[in-house]
Amino acid sequence: MSNRGISITRVVAVLGTFANRRERFGSGYLVGGRLVLTAGHCIRDKATGESAIGVRVVRASDGATATPNLDKMVAASEVDVAAIPLTDAPWEPDLQRPVFARVDRSHSGILRDCEAIGYALFQRDPDQRTRHTAELHGTIYQTDESEIGRLLMREPQVRPGHSTISDKEAIIFACGGKGDPPSSRGPWGGLSGALVFHSGNAIGVVVEHHPRQGDSAVQLVGFDRIAAAAAEPATHRVSEALGLPAVETLIWASAEPVNPLDGLVELSVNGDLPHVSDLNPYRLGATPSAYGNRESYGLRDPYVPRSHNSVDDRLKDAVVPGQMVLLIGPSKAGKTRTAFEAIRDRWPHAYLLAPVPGAWSSLAGHPRLQNTSDPILIWLDDLQRYLTVTDPLNPSLLMRLTRRPGPTIVLATLRQEARNLLSRDTGELTRDTRLLLDEATQIGMGRTSDDSVEQAAAQCIYPSEDLSTAGLAEQLAGAPKLLADYNDSLYADPLRYLVVRVSIDWVRVGIPRPVPEPDLIMLAMEALASEHPYIDGANKQAHKAVIKMRTPSEGSGRAAALITHWISDRTRGYRPFGYLTAADDGQNGNARPIPTEFWYEALKRADSRDAFAMSVAAYQRENIPVAISAAKKAAAESANARFNLGFLLETKLDPPDLREARRWYEQAAAADHIGAKFNLGNLLADTWDPPDLPGARRWYERAADAG
Repeated sequence: MSNRGISITRVVAVLGTFANRRERFGSGYLVGGRLVLTAGHCIRDKATGESAIGVRVVRASDGATATPNLDKMVAASEVDVAAIPLTDAPWEPDLQRPVFARVDRSHSGILRDCEAIGYALFQRDPDQRTRHTAELHGTIYQTDESEIGRLLMREPQVRPGHSTISDKEAIIFACGGKGDPPSSRGPWGGLSGALVFHSGNAIGVVVEHHPRQGDSAVQLVGFDRIAAAAAEPATHRVSEALGLPAVETLIWASAEPVNPLDGLVELSVNGDLPHVSDLNPYRLGATPSAYGNRESYGLRDPYVPRSHNSVDDRLKDAVVPGQMVLLIGPSKAGKTRTAFEAIRDRWPHAYLLAPVPGAWSSLAGHPRLQNTSDPILIWLDDLQRYLTVTDPLNPSLLMRLTRRPGPTIVLATLRQEARNLLSRDTGELTRDTRLLLDEATQIGMGRTSDDSVEQAAAQCIYPSEDLSTAGLAEQLAGAPKLLADYNDSLYADPLRYLVVRVSIDWVRVGIPRPVPEPDLIMLAMEALASEHPYIDGANKQAHKAVIKMRTPSEGSGRAAALITHWISDRTRGYRPFGYLTAADDGQNGNARPIPTEFWYEALKRADSRDAFAMSVAAYQRENIPVAISAAKKAAAESANARFNLGFLLETKLDPPDLREARRWYEQAAAADHIGAKFNLGNLLADTWDPPDLPGARRWYERAADAG
């Protein structure tokens, strides 16, 4: 195969005629000008061992036929491959043999874009009684089916419908499943015998399709298996006809490594995903209280049904495969608990996948998802975390995830003020986020205190709690007390106030990781010196303030204003209690502005990933100078950041800096960013002075070629 792909001139149909006029239809490949490689069962019946009494070979490109040498053709039942010599054919006798390669079955790895062309039954036109070729581009995970020596290829884009062929039609479309005729009538019947390539090298021959492995999965016999079984006489004859070298001298097909699942998800059990039934809401992000935690869920913390606006019923009805459900509400309204109770009721047997933010590209193609038909629930608590990273969730990735072989349910939660921020029409830069939100099934919920019926039910179930001024989830978490302490400390203890405010603004400027304790203390002391120069801000006092705010206080449940996280070098890092962030973002009134100097101080401490997220956050909050500065810092390692920078310089500066915008678009386009190619076309055609129409045309063509 050339670098341009499989030549249709070397793809053939193989039609074997058996006794009683039975016929079997399969695919084949011209490995030489006078030799066809196909599946063994295309010319020999698996069950009876009966050989075809006649064989037709028809070239796909022009319908030209060749004359097989029936006396010399051989089918190797051991590996289910066959070689058909040709005595005559209306094409050149000497064709370059393909390079045969083997796959490493001892280690995990991914072979992407494995190619084949064959006569799958779903390409048969029943009205015209004609058969058309199907071009496939699939993925192989190296260790799949290694126990039986097969390769398993899945074609993620092709989803054939049900195909039928009547008993009166005397053709069996060869697909090779046990029992042959029933399975050969499936949509992949007829593909057996197709030669599969990876990176220009031939790696195997299609022989079977098993519906249990997914509606787009086919099994291959690899050439290492054929070479290894050459001691069997028929297999030896096939191997000799192909010119296969010894198995140990076959070249290796190059593969990408498979990332361990543990590094891609936030929850795992022995390297695999946990079942929903084995989890509880506290492990998934719900705030523990005096009534329940990770160890005691279900003992003293009964769930209060969310009857207002039929939230529970709507949520249970909505969590179905193939779509994203988004539960929106105020901070500490009980979103996580409500979402968990819905999936525990509807999908207890599903595996739960809680992604690490920024791991989407690795997860979308991971064999645990794409190679199984298990029901999987993708859990996205606080959706905002997954939308502002360098590898964000977007509609195309979501579609890829939900089109895996098994049922896939996507359930997300989002604070109301975050939803308002994310959904603002801020132009092209956040278009994918808005589209993702618009396409989701959105269900709004409030605090129990927003509805008298829910609040009465909560009071009945938790009679000792004072619910006169707060909803149940707020009260159990101690959120009102924490917010009151935070607000009071503004004047009572400014240093305590500032260590919390710094942690809140660290989140609000978009940095996804916890703020390290040294940075937290330094930023708080700088703010103290600026805003309260008369107060002595000794480092020791700041450290005491951090200890005070990370320790749960009496009357605040088990939560603290600062949530402690250990970071890689065993230094403590901190995130703020989410209720406080929501309050400063305007959940209970006007939003508190983020000090301008804090943006730049945080940017000094940001790595490239932090800077990318900061650029998006600054853009959403209409701080264009910071958005540009942060995008520049992220641009060295991110094509998305280069595109964003070009967009900001072209559309958000007054006057625009078109030359710099063009330079950054071109750098993003060089990294194959499709949007940058398209925007370059627009820039050169509509904004450049004078317009560069030939240049615009070139970029439009490149964008079109990229899809």
